[in-house]
Amino acid sequence: MRDAMGETSGRVSPTVWQDRAGADYLVRMAEPRDAGALVALLNEVGREEIFIADEGSQLTEEQQARFLERLNPLQQCLLVAEQGGQTLGSLEMVRGTLQKNRHTATFGMALFPAARGRGIGRGLLLTAERWARQVGIQKISLAVFATNDVAIRLYQSLGYREEGRRFGQYRIRGQWVDEIWMAHWLSPVIPPTR
Repeated sequence: MRDAMGETSGRVSPTVWQDRAGADYLVRMAEPRDAGALVALLNEVGREEIFIADEGSQLTEEQQARFLERLNPLQQCLLVAEQGGQTLGSLEMVRGTLQKNRHTATFGMALFPAARGRGIGRGLLLTAERWARQVGIQKISLAVFATNDVAIRLYQSLGYREEGRRFGQYRIRGQWVDEIWMAHWLSPVIPPTR
């Protein structure tokens, strides 16, 4: 939202989306009351090993609540998707911290198993892109395991393209797994590629 002087607050309005079955779900900025669900989400998805690099939450519930209280919405966007009061997943997007990369942001997303395959990730990412545009970000990047075909197809459907690959970057369940870097330009002027 922009104030009377045209400045943005970095806050993105809650948005209602529909999942693939036509049921409504809400995507909104995370609040301190979401701390427990966020910690539980990262712990559960981290234990699965195959979707995110983290092996669990790096924060306790109290630490996560304090983090959310201090979050600067001009620098960082932490969204939750919920349906019927239940958290389905989250997406965290962080803009570059240097003057020379403030036009960029990276993100990570996690969904509870019951929320996967329902179109929840699309609503989270489209809401995050709206935040990115509000705060002046032009390029969004992410890293994804090469084995995560569903996520890669989602990103590609929204205009994300592979920019690079780190071969054998992870060893998951005894297998070498590449890390793919993908990006999407939000601005109409895209620098030339090689």
